[in-house]
Amino acid sequence: MNLSQSDLLESFDRAMVAPEPRDESQTKELGQYFTPAWFAQMLYDEHFSHLTERDVVWEPAAGIGACLAAIPAHVQAHGTEIDPCLARIAAERTGRRVDVGDFCTAPMPEGVSAVFGNPPFELALVEKLLARCAPVLSEGNSCGLVLPAYFFQTSSTVVRLNSKWTISHSMIPRDLFNRPVQMVKPLIFALFTRDNAPRLVGFCGYQETKETRELPEKSQRLMDESFNGPRSVWREVLATVLRELGGEAPLSAIYRAVEGRRPTGNPAWKEQLRKVAKAHFTWVAEGVYALPTAA
Repeated sequence: MNLSQSDLLESFDRAMVAPEPRDESQTKELGQYFTPAWFAQMLYDEHFSHLTERDVVWEPAAGIGACLAAIPAHVQAHGTEIDPCLARIAAERTGRRVDVGDFCTAPMPEGVSAVFGNPPFELALVEKLLARCAPVLSEGNSCGLVLPAYFFQTSSTVVRLNSKWTISHSMIPRDLFNRPVQMVKPLIFALFTRDNAPRLVGFCGYQETKETRELPEKSQRLMDESFNGPRSVWREVLATVLRELGGEAPLSAIYRAVEGRRPTGNPAWKEQLRKVAKAHFTWVAEGVYALPTAA
């Protein structure tokens, strides 16, 4: 956390005006767990310190203004908050414009080049937020959000989002949030970056899991349980097709059989099949492959 003494004092000054007390039921109902001011500053410094006066940052769920307060004065920033009471507090504390509205439908500020915040922990809402941000942010622009770790618990969700975003994440301590009630969910800070060649950073086996779970049940069991079976989805797909074709077939027949039930969206799927065939199956003649003897 690289804050100068003056920055740290300014952050503390902004945090001294406490919001009106909110009871536990309201916190849970609205998903309001406010980011500590010092931690919001640390996140901004780590992930958004490159922003300049030409940038515009949107905080879609401003709360009491911690994330807005972390954005230096020379960077344009704009907040949205569904709770009118909190919107007023955030505007007073930060000097920024904070509109009252639902971030799923409220107008976004013009020229947004970064999104930074702590939205309610509802998967559907977060996905709607990302869907709104994707066409607005240019390549290299990022959306950084505090999220529950379970947001990334299934391969299908991550792979779907990865089609538009490079995604990286860091674990953060849940005991950051202990007022008005203790947070019980494990938390992450997720960075979604617009990228023409999107990647997953810090994820293991998500694409492979999604591909495997789209295979027929018998093939899934083979992948899961057979120590001597295929170690890739494409290898199992090719083995399945060759069994259906009598154990041997030309590539043209293999392509026809695989077309329409490809396990991934890889546009170079024919090349992938040829690569797997050469590496793991028996060459019979030019462009003709057979199951290995043991298959």
